[in-house]
Amino acid sequence: MKRQLSLILMIAGFSLVANSWAVEQKPLEHYFKKAQYAGFQISPDGKKLGVLAPYKDRLNLVIMNLDMTDGRFITAVEDQDVSGFMWATNNRLLFFMDEDGSESFGIFAVDADGGNPRTLVEPAALRMRQGAAVIRMTAVIDRLKADPDHVLVANNQRRAQYPDVYTMNIHNGHMRLLHKNPGKVQGWFTDWDGKVVGAAFTDDLYGGFMMVNDDGEWEERVRARYDEHSFMPVALTADGENGYVSSRLTPEGEPRDKAAVYRYNFKTRTMGELVFEHPRVDIGSVRTSEKTKDIVAVNFMVDKPETVYVDPAWKATMAGIDQALPDTVNAMSSTDEAETVGVVTAFSSSQPPMYYLYDFDKRELRYLAESRPWVKAEEMAETRSFEIKARDGLVLQGYLTLPPGSDGKNLPTIVHPHGGPWARDGWGYNPALQFLAGRGYAVLQVNFRGSTGFGMEHWLASRKQWGQAMQTDVTDALEWAVEQGITDRNRVCIYGASYGGYAAMAGLTFSPELYKCGINYVGVTDIALLFKTAPDSWAAG
Repeated sequence: MKRQLSLILMIAGFSLVANSWAVEQKPLEHYFKKAQYAGFQISPDGKKLGVLAPYKDRLNLVIMNLDMTDGRFITAVEDQDVSGFMWATNNRLLFFMDEDGSESFGIFAVDADGGNPRTLVEPAALRMRQGAAVIRMTAVIDRLKADPDHVLVANNQRRAQYPDVYTMNIHNGHMRLLHKNPGKVQGWFTDWDGKVVGAAFTDDLYGGFMMVNDDGEWEERVRARYDEHSFMPVALTADGENGYVSSRLTPEGEPRDKAAVYRYNFKTRTMGELVFEHPRVDIGSVRTSEKTKDIVAVNFMVDKPETVYVDPAWKATMAGIDQALPDTVNAMSSTDEAETVGVVTAFSSSQPPMYYLYDFDKRELRYLAESRPWVKAEEMAETRSFEIKARDGLVLQGYLTLPPGSDGKNLPTIVHPHGGPWARDGWGYNPALQFLAGRGYAVLQVNFRGSTGFGMEHWLASRKQWGQAMQTDVTDALEWAVEQGITDRNRVCIYGASYGGYAAMAGLTFSPELYKCGINYVGVTDIALLFKTAPDSWAAG
């Protein structure tokens, strides 16, 4: 965080900014200090809440009852944040931490009353400092509801590139090999009983999935080149035979550009009826229900995050919640197993997440807490979506954040390309965007070609286009903002991280006349060196 803030301060200190209409500048801490609460999760039995909250300026794990009383910290980490957590049982939790943002997460366990703390998996960064030459990673796959002493994990200790499946004891971290990787598998999926039934693989330019057949052997079901139309499982139903796929093929085998969700019979290998499609974006994410053991909704994002409910009961529930909270995007972010109580997270581009408790039986919504109560939505900037055509006619979507109180004209502008590059910019409350807008900048983000979720044509248009068409997409978005009168051409800076850092360097190199400054934050500068020095565990990806 210190490195990020120093870069932001460099932008804030540059002489592009400060218009007379700007609102009173708020201190840096207003935007970046730790959230008061983050990530509420309900225990499986619906009796307790877990949440992250600051302890000595580090996020730690708190357990409280449903009315937000009798809360107590069950971790007291002072040198790093608890990055996330999950309920393993009603009385024991797993939590995750990395080393200084390295994303090499360790897995730790503690009882809900704070007892029996245990390190289950050391963070990879710590193991490397102790002399390990290869990054070993462990990730939880399934909670194993029927086995209160274990969870299912993927771990690459046997082969760096291809993880196997183990059961891991949540009290002492002991692991037992359950499934050896059958061949270049990168991800696993389980049925509703926690049994491993499928796996996704990557094999050079090909990818696909395999499933366990009736004889208990792995069988390849789909194999396709990266530029061929294919499909992948997204959910199973209770019977283990029927489910759903996100597909770029119709039931008749015709290719389609935007992935859609279809019913699928995994035993007969036949695709059924269309569940949902969207003309502008891929549909690749679904919400499932522990209660019905089926999908209840599909998720997607064109401009804002959206959810379409295909289960009538869930549709009615969320319609009532949206009516009660009309100014925010609302999501049921956690429920108990029986779906009697849930946590609703509500947010917008100017409103940090707020949390509510929902009683399914009473249909009652009760306020819990705000993540950042010192932030007032009416004082913050709003982010709006825009759509343009690139110079070759490809449609690009992006976001524009304008300083609060401005007239939206002739503004100093930060061009902010996203990382990845196989990722996308989204919509929601973003402290960094708010900070820049609060200092008088417009912030321009564009989902250049190769950004994910916009269909196969959009993605494939990025082939061999680093620094070329991917970069001219960024330029075209800037030219659009200038033509609209939003951006002052003489006051533009480019700033990005990871691939966005590469794009910042490329912008300064190939079109230096456009930018007065540029900042590369943890960005790629030498692609050959990146591949040469990447860990073995990255190779298959």
